[in-house]
Amino acid sequence: MVLCVTGPMASGKNQVSSILEKMGFAAIDADVVGHSAVEAEKQKILEAFSEDAKKAGICLLDENGKIIRRNLGALIFENPEMVKTQESIVYPYITSHLKSFVESNITEGKNVVINATVLFKTDAMKFVDRILYVDCPSLKRFFRARKRDGMKTGQILARFRAQKNLYKNYEATGIKIMKIQNTGSISSLKKSLELLLK
Repeated sequence: MVLCVTGPMASGKNQVSSILEKMGFAAIDADVVGHSAVEAEKQKILEAFSEDAKKAGICLLDENGKIIRRNLGALIFENPEMVKTQESIVYPYITSHLKSFVESNITEGKNVVINATVLFKTDAMKFVDRILYVDCPSLKRFFRARKRDGMKTGQILARFRAQKNLYKNYEATGIKIMKIQNTGSISSLKKSLELLLK
């Protein structure tokens, strides 16, 4: 089985993926793959955004010549066309990498977890058998995000707004969704997962 673990910011996707990994699933974090994709496709990204970054006074490369992802995000976040351009550059790389991971582990007889927020935007959804949607009340997620990431209130709320249709987007895939609430301890989350998987 290939399970997409998803949910809004600070809902506990990483925790769920970690628990599932301890239960024998092979797990991969699509965000980490996405970071690799940005560097692997650096030249295309620079060609697409260098001019806009220069106009905005934003530096896209650090002293070692690596993409500063935070700066790239600040440049494109409020511009849907730029976001689409960025996605068209990195998503094929992400899909290819996830496909290799899934195929190699399924061949070995392992169940697979893909930990991802916006996997629905990629062709990698065709590898997914079930979606596990992790949720949590907004206020709890807000304080988790502030403590974990040290983000400003405005940044957190902007992320929350950007993800408001996340569940609907996964519903639209037609793949069966299992939903879990992550409001308690790690041990209670583990018990809920065990029951759900049964």
